[in-house]
Amino acid sequence: MSDFENCLTQISDDKPVRLFLPLINREDRLLIQCVLQKSSGCHFKLLFPSGTLPVDRIDRSNLCLISLDVGGQCISLESNIVEAPNKQTLDMRILKTISHEQMREYFRVDCTVPIMITSIVPDEFADEKDKWKINGTTVDLSGSGLRASLTTAPPADTQVRLEIALPASETKIVKALATPVRISQLTDKLWDVAYQFDAIEDEDQDAIIGCCMVAQRRLLRLKVKVTGS
Repeated sequence: MSDFENCLTQISDDKPVRLFLPLINREDRLLIQCVLQKSSGCHFKLLFPSGTLPVDRIDRSNLCLISLDVGGQCISLESNIVEAPNKQTLDMRILKTISHEQMREYFRVDCTVPIMITSIVPDEFADEKDKWKINGTTVDLSGSGLRASLTTAPPADTQVRLEIALPASETKIVKALATPVRISQLTDKLWDVAYQFDAIEDEDQDAIIGCCMVAQRRLLRLKVKVTGS
């Protein structure tokens, strides 16, 4: 039994999952809730509610990413579409499994978006020392953390609240609790800080991963243009 087949055996049938679906002429991916049904070997099916799967707009030249929880661990399946037998079903084949630990580097991309860092203490309980705010921009971004450039020194060894403005047709603000894992002062007024997410909603993490996938595709296209020229 291959590692991929072994992975599928650990997934319960009729498992709710989240699919990042590539669409024709769109850089971002459509996030759809669906149900995974196992078939045989490395193959499985994804079942969709009526009217939610845009079959005619799917970009089959790109791979799909399926995010799910298995035994309390978040994993992702990189898969391709074998066939769309009807408007509510995709026949899929798994190509790669990505664990939560691997996600940190697999989806780490250069990405510059605005962020705001604040205290985790709620306003109604905050003293003056807790009423602070630092604005900055990300240097790179992943599903489990980020690196940012700040013009104010951030608190060290302290959990903070992050708000990240992701680019989309309508800007989406995602929130997370995070802890600094590295702080470096580059100049008198510039700090480089790496944060690891401690708590983040699945929907917000999915939005970050989707943003990273778009950034990856842009970088790949740039690489092709540069090497091609």
